[in-house]
Amino acid sequence: AVNSHWFQATMEPSPIFTAFVITVAIEGLGDKYGEEARLERDSWTILKNKKYLGDKAPPHSIQKRASFGIKPVISDSSKCTSKPVKSEKRTPQFKIEKNKKMNPTEIKAEVFLPGVFNLRQIELSLGEDRIQLETRTGNFYLDIFLPININTSSALAWFNNVSSVLHIKSSID
Repeated sequence: AVNSHWFQATMEPSPIFTAFVITVAIEGLGDKYGEEARLERDSWTILKNKKYLGDKAPPHSIQKRASFGIKPVISDSSKCTSKPVKSEKRTPQFKIEKNKKMNPTEIKAEVFLPGVFNLRQIELSLGEDRIQLETRTGNFYLDIFLPININTSSALAWFNNVSSVLHIKSSID
């Protein structure tokens, strides 16, 4: 791998210098690995750093991930009105953190689930890079992908009935 900024500034303007650097690299590989690694000097190709084949890049979508911590819910009972409540699934507030100083090989997640009073009301599924949660009451659904892989065999989860917060802790692969 070559630094792309250096390659664009140094190698692309001068095809003679590019040919020289490639030839020296090919000779170095031949000297290091012997006669079976001898490569042809005239049939080399400079590859571009593409993660797809063809001319068009495949479409991709960027997930929205929560970057805020859990905020306390403030309710004013004097303003309550009796409106019918819709039973739509909503995304709960959550916080995921990795403490780089104290324990860099561990990740912690906290999910605020108001209205959930028991651990049995929660269905939690952990994948190597995914947390999926759904409450049996049908109020909350969370499906997030993590930028790192977690060790699911060492994962722990516990629920605080008083604060209605699900805690998840796991080591990082």
